[in-house]
Amino acid sequence: MRLRKALGAAGALLGGTIAALTLAPTAQADSVAGADAPPLRYLSYNICGNNCSDAKGYDNQRRIDTVVAEASGTTWNADQIHLQEVCRTQFDALGSRLQAYGFQGHFATALPGGNPAVCGGADYGNAVFVKGSVAETKVLDLTVGGEAEPITVPCVKTYTQSRANWACSVHLYWNDATLREQEAAKLAAQAKSWQDAGLPVVLGGDFNTTPRSKTASYFYEPGINDGGLGTFVEADETDADNFVADPCSDGRTRCRSGEPSFNTSKIDYLFLSAAHFKGAKADVLPLDGLVSDHKALRGAAYWSDCGPSAAGAGAVFRRDAKGALFRYAGRANGTLAGACKVGTGWGGMKQVVRDGSAVVAVDATGTLWRYPADPATGTYSGSTRVQAGTGWTNDTLLAPGDFSGDGKSDLIGRDAAGVLWLYPGDGANGYGARKNIGTGWQSYDTLLAPGDFSGDGKSDLIGRDANGDLWLYKGDGAGSYSPRVKIGNGWQIYTALAAPGDLNGDGKADLTGREANGTLWYYAGDGATSYTPRTQVGNGYPDGELLF
Repeated sequence: MRLRKALGAAGALLGGTIAALTLAPTAQADSVAGADAPPLRYLSYNICGNNCSDAKGYDNQRRIDTVVAEASGTTWNADQIHLQEVCRTQFDALGSRLQAYGFQGHFATALPGGNPAVCGGADYGNAVFVKGSVAETKVLDLTVGGEAEPITVPCVKTYTQSRANWACSVHLYWNDATLREQEAAKLAAQAKSWQDAGLPVVLGGDFNTTPRSKTASYFYEPGINDGGLGTFVEADETDADNFVADPCSDGRTRCRSGEPSFNTSKIDYLFLSAAHFKGAKADVLPLDGLVSDHKALRGAAYWSDCGPSAAGAGAVFRRDAKGALFRYAGRANGTLAGACKVGTGWGGMKQVVRDGSAVVAVDATGTLWRYPADPATGTYSGSTRVQAGTGWTNDTLLAPGDFSGDGKSDLIGRDAAGVLWLYPGDGANGYGARKNIGTGWQSYDTLLAPGDFSGDGKSDLIGRDANGDLWLYKGDGAGSYSPRVKIGNGWQIYTALAAPGDLNGDGKADLTGREANGTLWYYAGDGATSYTPRTQVGNGYPDGELLF
């Protein structure tokens, strides 16, 4: 059974005073609001295990509901949930509820069942829940000898927003600083081995130590203050509202400090490997004294290589089954960079296309919206979108760039009768009266606007017919096109095609195709109406999801 922490014993809550100390979940000055936070979302919460039992005035059902709410898209939309002091019965109840949000869990036993005083005889330990698939699990035994109970850490190799990483829920020893420091050294060494293999690492948990301690030094990067020895950023280290006066008063933007999470001390952390994450921020939630004697810690960050796209850079965009938008940037060798989450809530859009750095979409009412890319993050938000039109009834939306030759980006739509319509751009987020530029286009199950595929400096169109033949229509630079030319066959094997622009940076427009098994193939355009043989550039692009 966990001993009450030495540094917090004086502040341990008494059952008779819990209700009076419960705080409403009000906003805080440095709040990391769900709508504005970076896309990678984490939660660390010591839920107090057997020490916060119903018999002592706590509410176990409220505890379960609170944690589950952090997985909700309307609350925090967490990707990972790191929990400490968990009864196996709580883990099982959470696993059952969180499964609906796509989570899987891993539990590490610190004390096995059999003692009625500990979780009613159930196992007691720590847990990590991750949204998405699990490739591997480990339980790290950090016990060095002399602890009152084993120090076990559950870790999962998972795919957070389509990228592999290790996630661990940490609970270091509470009664002996020397033992705690040795445990921290073991944990840091294991984390470094994963990072050396190129894998991001997230450590969330109750480290039972303050930020400027020797224990914490194993994780903080050097150069912040107090001799950091580690390779991590801590999600709350940029919270200037809680910087300590010395040595954090010299204008620095990072400091080994943070908002208190247990009584008046910060002992709960979210450490993110510095080589893989940027823009980390965090917030400690108000104490809910019916759930735990700890406060929950939310953290968020970006992948380090995510940000605004370079002008003209090619990329594949994907909308997943839950309406999240991801961008996969092209690389010079023809491969794709890792997924960057650039938007949420796109499930209600009927049609979505990329137009330069912006995204254009049609919602269920037929309203046309233009979303500019955030200049700092490369993301797309409803708060900055501009209405570009109404009454869009076409079954296809294309963004060919300047198709009419007036220097302004246009749109093309195909209606149910197979008529192709050109919507000339006005250069200011709007479009002029549509113009009929062709009939009979219902013969194509897929239409693409690849930009200049033929290498003559004019925007072209590509269609795939029911036989899987690929046809090129060379644009004339004045709102029309030449008779079609067959440029391929056998393309019926793909359940989705996309024209991602110039993926490899050679100045020529490229093509991609997704097979039903989720494999993504790349065709490098040759700048002269054809392309090189395909190469595989990815897998795990689920059939049925939108690619553009």
